[in-house]
Amino acid sequence: MKHKDTPSNPAEPTVTPEWVLAEKFEELTGVTPMAVHCRRRNGVWLDGTHCAVIARRLYVNIKEADQWIKSQLPRRAC
Repeated sequence: MKHKDTPSNPAEPTVTPEWVLAEKFEELTGVTPMAVHCRRRNGVWLDGTHCAVIARRLYVNIKEADQWIKSQLPRRAC
């Protein structure tokens, strides 16, 4: 019986998380935690959908943020 090969870097996640800390979101996208706070304050991003504050830590839902970005792209006329 052969075991599955383990990843070369075991600390590297094998799945993409749905929620990440705002600092990690900044690493991935360049969008700062302050920009996320501004979007929350202005009602552009909704708590529980695009972002969340849990135990005084700001999280961003990557999938919902990506959907929001896609919705902001200009529509091309045919």
